[in-house]
Amino acid sequence: MTRVTIGLTVASLIGLFIAYANGVGVVHGGDVISHMYWATGALTLVVLANVIAVAHLARSERMIRELRALCDKNGIEYGED
Repeated sequence: MTRVTIGLTVASLIGLFIAYANGVGVVHGGDVISHMYWATGALTLVVLANVIAVAHLARSERMIRELRALCDKNGIEYGED
């Protein structure tokens, strides 16, 4: 999951740089639609990466709760670091 999130973040940054370059081109008379497509794609990838990161965090939190419950049940101490 972490690799997917990092990969989507890198892809969205690349898309953002391309959208920025197209936006600079628009200022000099370039194609507006191309800029909008790249910007929309970059934003979509950022949203997808964030959704995956939040889902991963929720899964991790659930696993930690289950681990703590098992430690309490079996009398094993766990750190609060």
